[in-house]
Amino acid sequence: MEIPYQNRLTALEAKHSLVCKYDEQKQGWQPVEYIIDTKNKKIIIKANEVGLYGVFVNYYWYSSYTQELANEFPRWSRIRKTKESTGQRFLNFFGIQFEEIKEFLTWISEQKYIGTADIHVYDWIYMYELMEVKQTDEIQIWYQNNGVQETVQAFDTLREFFFNPSNQGGIIDYDKRRFYSKVEYPSLWFRVQREGQVYEFESKPVPFHVWNSLDDIGLLVGVRRLYLEPNVSFKERILDVFRYPANTSDEGLTNGIARELDMVQRIAWKDDSKAFYLKNKSGLYIDPRTLRVDGQPLNEDQYVIDEESNILIHPLYQGKEHTVSFIPGIEKYELHDRQNEKLHRILFLPNGQATEAFRNWVKYIRTVAPIMWDEFRWDEGFWDTIDKNLTGVGYLPNMWDSDIEVWRDYTFDPKRWESEKIW
Repeated sequence: MEIPYQNRLTALEAKHSLVCKYDEQKQGWQPVEYIIDTKNKKIIIKANEVGLYGVFVNYYWYSSYTQELANEFPRWSRIRKTKESTGQRFLNFFGIQFEEIKEFLTWISEQKYIGTADIHVYDWIYMYELMEVKQTDEIQIWYQNNGVQETVQAFDTLREFFFNPSNQGGIIDYDKRRFYSKVEYPSLWFRVQREGQVYEFESKPVPFHVWNSLDDIGLLVGVRRLYLEPNVSFKERILDVFRYPANTSDEGLTNGIARELDMVQRIAWKDDSKAFYLKNKSGLYIDPRTLRVDGQPLNEDQYVIDEESNILIHPLYQGKEHTVSFIPGIEKYELHDRQNEKLHRILFLPNGQATEAFRNWVKYIRTVAPIMWDEFRWDEGFWDTIDKNLTGVGYLPNMWDSDIEVWRDYTFDPKRWESEKIW
């Protein structure tokens, strides 16, 4: 049995928690064996019996720093000799604070690296637009659950919002008039009481991205999070920058397209003492150059491809589980290749002009993936510079922007250097 505790308990709270099972005969809670999976942030209970289990959180544990603080007192003093002393119980409050600060600073340091960045932090939450609300207002929030009105709690602090045992509720941003929730409710109702007046209104959810350390790392390597993409998938796409490097070559284009569109597929290889059979059920083309085992490319003698594009990877005999990744479904064509009649009809009209679909493609590519600074026009070079949305036009005089009118009557004399007038 597994109980996820991400965004419910902090690492220290989970460390000092106790899991118990309710014993109906003894009419009480009895401790059970469990382990804390800090990597996946889960409490794994070893008992397989059906029953009522509870996680009890100790918010005032005995800190490892408390005795160090007590050691500053004389050896004969009771505060130094026993943790049961009133003095150590008092110092324990500060010891817990030191322990929490150390844990938090360690967590911050881990966020600098892709290998240790926390993928369990929030990536997407839900935003509800509000009317004007004030902190002095009495606000009630609820939603309809199969005809039953359920109350939604509004927390006062960010810590309560990001870490609460129920993993429910939300927080109000009074300045921007928004309500943020970790849970997507189909619709929320708000009742605001102010100076004897009552206002009721309904609000629909809108996905809202929460920037975290993975977005920082993605910014460094030029990878942007896709809409509603979770941390797990985004982290893999960041690592694909190095597993599948993109460039202007044929293979590099495949890598870049697959990474940006999240087309890289991954399958677990449980037993590497047996051959791994990749059955191509979709029938899509799989480029064998994109085969990776644990992010490393394979040599041609390490796999076999049959006539139906199924792939067999030979055993590795390393005695561990692997991740096999590959890129399916990408085929590239040259736009000027008239031998491909189907593609040519999509792109060009019978008179050789571009179709509306082709024009839209070009416009879209120039918008989302520009490879030029902008456009070049005779007498004028320009580009957007006015605002952050790049909707304005800026000018810079240079040699290409010279007025060509003065050169219209110009003629070149090949023997001009023989004239005595220039000497």
